[in-house]
Amino acid sequence: MKNLKPFLLTLICFLILYFAHQGSIDNHAESYTEQGLNRTLVTFAVSRSLNGVISVAQGTEVAVSPAGIGLNFAPGQILDPINDLIERFSWIVLASGTSLGIQRLLLEITSSTGVTWLLSALLILVLVTVWLPKTLTAEYAGSISLLGKAVLFIVFLRFSIPLIAIANEQLYLNFSEQKYEQAQESLELSAISLQNINEDPSAGSIPDDKASPENAGFMSSIESWFDESDKSFDFEEQVDALKGEADTISQQVINMIVVFVMQTFLLPLFFLWLLIRVARLSISQFQL
Repeated sequence: MKNLKPFLLTLICFLILYFAHQGSIDNHAESYTEQGLNRTLVTFAVSRSLNGVISVAQGTEVAVSPAGIGLNFAPGQILDPINDLIERFSWIVLASGTSLGIQRLLLEITSSTGVTWLLSALLILVLVTVWLPKTLTAEYAGSISLLGKAVLFIVFLRFSIPLIAIANEQLYLNFSEQKYEQAQESLELSAISLQNINEDPSAGSIPDDKASPENAGFMSSIESWFDESDKSFDFEEQVDALKGEADTISQQVINMIVVFVMQTFLLPLFFLWLLIRVARLSISQFQL
């Protein structure tokens, strides 16, 4: 087994050199990180658009005059808790985008030419040390051990961020992509629905000539009463529609929060912790 050790170490060194200079891992990681950033930007735009539509809905008043008594309602106030949820969600999305931006920056640093060639130089020293006679390396055992640990540290530094990005994106594609797309589409449709509710002419104020039925004739009063009844039914329908949209938005926003927190915070931290544990164990046990 000891005779095979130099060959195995040589093979591992050449594989590391190949992937460090070939760049396929880095390219995949950059692509996945860029896709994550694009999703974050699109979702942030949708959340801000939804926030604006809800703000307009909150300020819309409906004037109803049952039995000649003027009453003003603001059915959009039903959406007030949802607006607070959207505000907090937009901050989470912004933090997620920042996290992905930091990962992208670290990816560019670790895959830079300087780090790659530093790793290459250290690996060449390792190869030289592996194939030197043991009689020549015995007196430098401490320095050689330090060299091996330094190489492992640089390997971890060079490949940890790309591997985290790839593993994270694969978990997203297999477990979270469908949930994200459904939630995204649902929020876009909710924004359109709320905008249509805001623009519904039936939600507007009642004309002044119908606001005072006592000044009109008997038939005009009857017509005005029916108009007011229609307005009341329209108001109830608008309230029900807003409640339905509020339920949909709250559910989909929570789904989106789960996706973003998992992908940009929990999973990267978990993978980083796992890689650090593996690196520490490897460094402590490594011997050339």
